[in-house]
Amino acid sequence: MGHTYKLFTSYLWQTTSTVVSTDDRIYLFDPAYFPQEVDGIFDYVESIRNGREFILVLTHGDWDHIAGYPKFPEAKLIAQKEILESGRMEKKLNKVRRFDGSYYVVRPYEFEIPTFFKLVDEAEEWQEVFFLPVPGHTPDQMATLFRDQKLLVVGDMLSNLEFPFIDNSGDYLNSLEKIERLVTAGEVEELVPGHGIPAKGREEILHRINRDRQYLRDARAIIFDGLASGADEKELEERFGQMTYDDQPIDPYLLSAHEQNRNQLINEAVSRKG
Repeated sequence: MGHTYKLFTSYLWQTTSTVVSTDDRIYLFDPAYFPQEVDGIFDYVESIRNGREFILVLTHGDWDHIAGYPKFPEAKLIAQKEILESGRMEKKLNKVRRFDGSYYVVRPYEFEIPTFFKLVDEAEEWQEVFFLPVPGHTPDQMATLFRDQKLLVVGDMLSNLEFPFIDNSGDYLNSLEKIERLVTAGEVEELVPGHGIPAKGREEILHRINRDRQYLRDARAIIFDGLASGADEKELEERFGQMTYDDQPIDPYLLSAHEQNRNQLINEAVSRKG
């Protein structure tokens, strides 16, 4: 069975859109972001489709990953089922509208909650892929493994550009373990993150897993142990600010995300205590 993939990278946050071709299907992940970029993806899909079934997968519902889906009304849309929980998708679409409005981005379509062809719950085999929920960055994040190609399209984890942005740190650690098991079993040789460049080869993928796990463990230790031992907010803020990622100081442009992680972990610690 022949497989190829093509990566499109947006000017916004280097958000990735991946097109994977199999003998019977075209898979498109996260068409993003600006209309001209989405048009380029559309033209490419049309040029290679050749009558094959067209599947559009949303790795998760964050607004920068979903802006292009209305351009592909013929696609069968697939996501993890949590994408529709608690009005999440509508909130994210509102963020697209706000961004577009603020920067005068004009689109040739309106946003409505789409009809999904398939909503994934647990890990499952489907056609020639394996869908694996990997929550932690968001509750609805899902990785897709193309077994023959040993390619994993993973969503917003394991980027060369950023440390973990945390929605639930325990879930995030569990998701890293799930991916690590696939890699050590020899099932993944290339990994496409939601932002930045792919990781190629077992060594590079495991390096990204290990540095993200270290960041999560260090962050949890500072907050969970600090609160348990009675550290005040100023002390926690200072310790958290001294953290490194991959043996480097936290990127000044990502400090706000690092601080959001601190607040999230404080909430988790308080919930655990309660």
